[in-house]
Amino acid sequence: MSGKLIWITGLAGSGKTTIGKSVYKALKKKQNNTVFIDGDTYREITGQTFGHDKKARLNVAFQIARMCKFMTGQNINVVCSTISLFKEIHRFNRLNTKKYYEIFIDTDLEVLIKRDQKKLYSKAIKGKIKNVVGVDMSFDKPINCHLHLTNNSKKEIKVNINKIINLVK
Repeated sequence: MSGKLIWITGLAGSGKTTIGKSVYKALKKKQNNTVFIDGDTYREITGQTFGHDKKARLNVAFQIARMCKFMTGQNINVVCSTISLFKEIHRFNRLNTKKYYEIFIDTDLEVLIKRDQKKLYSKAIKGKIKNVVGVDMSFDKPINCHLHLTNNSKKEIKVNINKIINLVK
């Protein structure tokens, strides 16, 4: 037996965490062996001071992917919300997790800038910070994802959550 890995990926502010938490809550009601992992929370929990350049981001993404592989191997379902927009990570997950579902949350840059809670985009655009994925750092848009969802408005959130739940049932 193995658990499912629902890998929700997208740029900062795309709604990954909001959607992921809701998917987790819905799945947890029916399958108690379900956990939620968020990329920001992972960085916080580990207490490590990872950088944000491409090499550091890839390192963190592989750590998260390996942890997810371990948990799904223990028949634990994992909902993981993380930027991790690297083809190497997507390939790793596909090769190492039997029940892998890749969901890409696609949000227009203008919307991300409006939502910019952490002020990442505004600072990067002004040149105050570097290594912001989607501004001065390129990323790999998932090519063969199971779902490619847009999330440019609040009304899309519930629809997107239901699409993911229906996919993984």
